[in-house]
Amino acid sequence: MNKLNIELTNCFGIDSLNHEFDFGKGNTFSIYARNGLMKTSFAKTFQLIQQGKKENISDAIFGEPGSAIVQIDGQDIEKKQVFVVKSYESSYESDISSLLIKGDIQTQLKDVFKVRTKLLKALEKDSGLKIKRTSLGKTVYELEPTIVKDFDFNEKDILSNLMELASYEPEIECSDIPYSVIFDDTVLKKIKDTKFQEGIRDFITSSDEIYSSFEYLEKGNLTLPKLKDLKKSLVKDAFFVKQNKVILSGQDAITNSEALEQHISNIETKIQQTPAYKAIENLLNDSKGIVLKDIIETNPEIIGFLALDKLQTLKKCLWGSYIRHNSILFEELCDKYNDFSEAIDALEIDDTPWKKALDIFNQRFTVPFMMNVVNLKGAIIGESVPQVEFSFKKGDTVKTIDRSKLEKLDTLSQGEKRALYLLNIIFDIEQIKNTGEETLLVIDDIADSFDYKNKYAIIEYLYELAQVSNIYMLILTHNFDFYRTVASRLSVNRSNRLIADYSNDVLKLEVEYYQDKPFKNWKNNPKEKDIFALLPFVRNLIEYGVDQNISHTGEDFLFLTSLLHEKQDSRRITFGDIEPLYKHYAGVTQFDASVGTDVVVLSKLYSVCDDITTSDTKLENKIVLSIGIRHKAEEYIIQQIHNYTGQLSWRKNKQNYRGTNVEFMNFVQNNGNQTRELFNGYKQFGDADKIKILNEVNIMTPEHIHVNSFMYEPILDMDIVELHRLYHTIKNLI
Repeated sequence: MNKLNIELTNCFGIDSLNHEFDFGKGNTFSIYARNGLMKTSFAKTFQLIQQGKKENISDAIFGEPGSAIVQIDGQDIEKKQVFVVKSYESSYESDISSLLIKGDIQTQLKDVFKVRTKLLKALEKDSGLKIKRTSLGKTVYELEPTIVKDFDFNEKDILSNLMELASYEPEIECSDIPYSVIFDDTVLKKIKDTKFQEGIRDFITSSDEIYSSFEYLEKGNLTLPKLKDLKKSLVKDAFFVKQNKVILSGQDAITNSEALEQHISNIETKIQQTPAYKAIENLLNDSKGIVLKDIIETNPEIIGFLALDKLQTLKKCLWGSYIRHNSILFEELCDKYNDFSEAIDALEIDDTPWKKALDIFNQRFTVPFMMNVVNLKGAIIGESVPQVEFSFKKGDTVKTIDRSKLEKLDTLSQGEKRALYLLNIIFDIEQIKNTGEETLLVIDDIADSFDYKNKYAIIEYLYELAQVSNIYMLILTHNFDFYRTVASRLSVNRSNRLIADYSNDVLKLEVEYYQDKPFKNWKNNPKEKDIFALLPFVRNLIEYGVDQNISHTGEDFLFLTSLLHEKQDSRRITFGDIEPLYKHYAGVTQFDASVGTDVVVLSKLYSVCDDITTSDTKLENKIVLSIGIRHKAEEYIIQQIHNYTGQLSWRKNKQNYRGTNVEFMNFVQNNGNQTRELFNGYKQFGDADKIKILNEVNIMTPEHIHVNSFMYEPILDMDIVELHRLYHTIKNLI
């Protein structure tokens, strides 16, 4: 896989996205996208491609049809070439069967499936039920689940119940009667009718009399159905040759099949002439009963099995008859499954890819349980969901429960539930690795909600995947710290580190400008915008280091704080005043020559803010706008409080206070959260519309514009369009 080209239109919120991923410099791309921008839509689009449902891609909100043109090296991507890992899917179950068995057993399993498919198609033809059908847009499996239900099997598949099916002897042979006709809802309603059931009871009494009138019949032993079976066997085996004959008790010798058929016909005629039989016929003269009437006329012996207490037996008789009718296929399936079953019994579970995948999980991730598959054969043949048991240990006591019970107890944390989901993902990815086929993994915020230990375990697993030659990855995240760490740990090439954002109203994936080193770019002969971007960084260096009072104002930290909040000296500080602090604390050699040392910092801040456009998406522009927004908001509120003559309330050290605007401002100047306290004061008397605008300052800009462990992530997540709008809205208040 060299190049992946995508052209997405109306894909669940992605109006348009065109990009070429060039894997020439590495098989992994890391993509940072703030929440709500494109990650989920991107993953959902590729998941539909994986499922072969491209036709379902659309703009779900506006109902517009979508388009996803995705090509690998110039060829349309196939569904087997992509695998999507979403952040979390609670109901996700992996197909671990291929991880449990090796090549030779897989070959045996394929042979079993081939014969099983042939048998199911034969049963489909005899029964009239479909192997699977579509209902309300969903695939519904019909034939096999019906067999399992009718026989009340514990295992939910035919293969696991072959022995029981082989040993079953139907009481009547009825392979020419379609199951779908007898147990059609409308026909079944007719059968269960009270008058019909009364007629059946009368018929059974009459049939006893008929049996006694034919000396060679014996109810429960040689019955009409068995006589019919006998005739079929004799004809099939060419019995009537060389004067072979059958002697029925009290009858002349029968020397040919025609004579035996005449005896059968005589019995059926007598049955059909009984009043009870005619009564049943009369009940079936409407449109709903005509089909059943035809069946009864051809197979009068079935009547006794239409009694309510015999319907379940009839179901089994039908399936047993179909299986006998297809005995060659059934016996072939039994033989192949027995060979396969013996191979599974000899399987060493510890010597399987499944065990390897489980070891990967157990060695890396911290969870309070151990796991084991208990329905090994069912899991391998894929006919039942792998039943994973969870073992919890407390001291010397071990408690084992299955997954469904564990989910009902709801004892696992979200992180532990996600870890279990991740185990299923590991199963499937290990399977992909084993195929050797080139596969694109689209990974959407896989580390979300994990603690740091498990988060770094995920990163280590991604690192190992990055070394696999047939695996290619697009790793999407809204967590900048995770994005940065993945890029570093996986040694993602510079050109493969992307950030999603809008440029001139078009969604684009662009190479990350700073490559984890924004300060290095800003420190090199910084211009005004770089100086503003470095301001929180330098201030934090002083806060967490040793304040050397380079500014000769008492505390350098408070001196720079005056450039992040409205203070008495805020509008007197020049670039020349702060340059020594940048040199001493941040290692800046000198400011760029274009920076005027006598220029007041705040006056230049506003002119720089005014020049920023919505297409200026780089981090420094967001920092500058955030600082500008805060200053303008505080400036406006301070003006309003200064002009306010009423009383104001505030709270300090769990005590409530009330006083003049001067007293309130004295409190604010000595409080560590100036913006918030100013806003609390203004809310007590301000205009409702302006309060709403100013509240956005608290929502959209961090309480403290500072460097943290996520390296400006709160500001990175801000949309430049929203910051630009808010700055100009606040500016127009003054």
